[in-house]
Amino acid sequence: MSNSEKTISTVEALVAATGDEAVRHIIISGAIDNLPTIRLRPGQTLQGSGRDALLRFADNDGVELSSNNRISNIRLETSPEKRAIFNDTAVDTIGRAELAAVTTIGRVQILFRDKLRAGHVEVDGLDIIAADARAETDRPKGYGVYVLQGAFTLWNMHADESIIISANLVGLSAGRDGAPVRGSGIFVSGGGDQAGRLAVRSLETDAVYSDGGIKAGTPDQITGGVFTVYGTYVDAVHNRGPVVTYGVNDMVLDNWGPWTAGPPTRRSRPTDQAASALSILARSTN
Repeated sequence: MSNSEKTISTVEALVAATGDEAVRHIIISGAIDNLPTIRLRPGQTLQGSGRDALLRFADNDGVELSSNNRISNIRLETSPEKRAIFNDTAVDTIGRAELAAVTTIGRVQILFRDKLRAGHVEVDGLDIIAADARAETDRPKGYGVYVLQGAFTLWNMHADESIIISANLVGLSAGRDGAPVRGSGIFVSGGGDQAGRLAVRSLETDAVYSDGGIKAGTPDQITGGVFTVYGTYVDAVHNRGPVVTYGVNDMVLDNWGPWTAGPPTRRSRPTDQAASALSILARSTN
């Protein structure tokens, strides 16, 4: 094994490896508990060495991406309302951020704002077992409604139309039947109708179960099982698994662009009629 690759099995070794610029590839062996938040250095990768590879964080966020990072073949656990994976917005570019065969308890949130103005996000297999995004106060607004963020959130928040973020998102799933994620399920957004854009080649989901937890009689808030918001340009959306929503004002699918739905979708509770009408209007005018 070269000096650039380290196999890790303790908290101390992992913290040291993420701070060592000579370490490029971090390999996790077994389960490591009670971790602080860790930040991957530019160019570092994090991967599991087997099916039991697990990072379990204390009551804090998990792994912070910087630029050109890859996380693969691993399970990450924190509290559902915390972020299992998030990113540094003080860097110039995220480069190519890759997630492959990753399972989480806790949200995955990738935001482009502040100094961060460029990059590509590639997901090939991401299963979010449990997550709760309801406390996030940043919510895009359009057509008189606010949209709650999701278990998975990818959002180009810039107002500048010249800032275009690219992505390819395949094999995303969230929640379990009878145990949905809270807030939206899969959420992708640009900065607005005339603002920063999110260009997605493919958005492909497996099973998604979500409950926004919105109180009845709140027509200005909505969520979606799979929600592509304004400023998002998706070449194709494929729902290869069921998409089920449980709460008031929870849209099942909400999208402005080509959409292919496979297995049946369903709502388990009625939606607020005003919110539903606003959602239909949003789709039909784009």
